[in-house]
Amino acid sequence: MLAEALLFAVARLTSPRSRAAVIRDAVGLRARAGRCRAAWAEHEARTRAAIDRAIDGVAVRRTAVVLGSGLLRDLPIDRLSSMFDKVVLVDIVHLPTVRLKVLLRRYPNVSFMTRDISGYDRLAEQSWIKLATGQDDLGVRLDPLGFLRKIDELDLVISANVLSQVAVGARKRLEEKDRKAKDRKARFMPEDTVAQLVAGHLDGLAQLPCKTVIVTDVSYVRRRRDGTIVDTGDLLYGVTPPFPFDTWDWPVAPFGEEAADEERVHRVIAAEDVAVDL
Repeated sequence: MLAEALLFAVARLTSPRSRAAVIRDAVGLRARAGRCRAAWAEHEARTRAAIDRAIDGVAVRRTAVVLGSGLLRDLPIDRLSSMFDKVVLVDIVHLPTVRLKVLLRRYPNVSFMTRDISGYDRLAEQSWIKLATGQDDLGVRLDPLGFLRKIDELDLVISANVLSQVAVGARKRLEEKDRKAKDRKARFMPEDTVAQLVAGHLDGLAQLPCKTVIVTDVSYVRRRRDGTIVDTGDLLYGVTPPFPFDTWDWPVAPFGEEAADEERVHRVIAAEDVAVDL
């Protein structure tokens, strides 16, 4: 706990623009990843394999972008750095431990971009404008990944276990009871906010003129040791995921992590060249 508190404090200093809740979640993820190292090993290996497959499918390798770079554990970062001229790691927060890892391994062509790729704030702004003007259609679409089109020589975009986190993050913000004044307009978010953000991410990938690959968990099941199903859920909130070339189960919370006699297992897909009918 002391180590986590110290990391949180340092992260707050090095990422002053990131919300405290976001940093807290990142620190918590790092702690859980350590506790569940063995249980997560196959998931991380298969994620790296899916990305390796995408790398092999790119003929010209100038710039690669990773959406949701996280702890780097599920990325073939050595291969990305050695095979591309530039690698851009995009996440809502980059923990100091991750930055140090890149520094110590001497990846001169790897850079960090701190960015919220969910599109939540933009959707909140649009919702507020609609309410204020009485317009149902502003004539603009949600484009959370539009910034990627400004990156020169982009040849590969990787969405790495981040799509369901877009949904989780949005759900948390919607459920906050005590909002700060600057977030008041979020109270007028549409009922299908989470689904819109999930669809916006997939649509953003589909609009890119380069190779894309996505790895994401799409559903979960919570069950007891005797096999009894306690709960199930759709992590994409009704949005149809792209057709996968691989699927597997990820024990996000093995027995004893969240409850002594229950586990939570997520279904994961990997898909290339995202093209969806939204």
